[in-house]
Amino acid sequence: MSSTLVVNVLDLLRRAGAEKRVDVVAVAQQFDFGDSRIDDTSDVSVSIELESSSTGIVARGEARVGWASVCRRCLRPVGGIVVADIDEVFSREVPRHRSQSDDSLAVAEAEPLVGDQIDFTLPVREAVLLAVPDAPLCREDCLGLCPQCGADRATTKCSCPTFVRDERWAALDALRGTLDDAVE
Repeated sequence: MSSTLVVNVLDLLRRAGAEKRVDVVAVAQQFDFGDSRIDDTSDVSVSIELESSSTGIVARGEARVGWASVCRRCLRPVGGIVVADIDEVFSREVPRHRSQSDDSLAVAEAEPLVGDQIDFTLPVREAVLLAVPDAPLCREDCLGLCPQCGADRATTKCSCPTFVRDERWAALDALRGTLDDAVE
């Protein structure tokens, strides 16, 4: 295993269809996530398959890192391992406008390939930040906290009313039952 995310791809660029596998374990601090959900001292495991094509390099793989946050309903600590998919295209060709042909669409969306090395730090960082849950749940059926008294509904049963009247309809609620229901 390598300890860096800069990969030499010179051997791949020489022959279309050539493949290379990259397995790296790096410290999260190297990515400068800037996100409190990801511990900077944890390890990020990256596994990428590289394949050369006639126009550049296709990189597909995944990155795994631990994360921790709080449940959006009950505020209990939650965490786990996030698996972020990496799917990038690097091209030596100059990107063209999308209005030309269907082939130009792939080239226009490709990252420029400069030199004989690819630095996967930024693609891994972006993939991980997009994959970490924004509003996680401790479990799918989490009841959360009572909005009136703040009791944890998973551990205690409060006596607060579950029906909350919308004050915007108060005038119509006052008329309920006073009008003749037989009006057609």
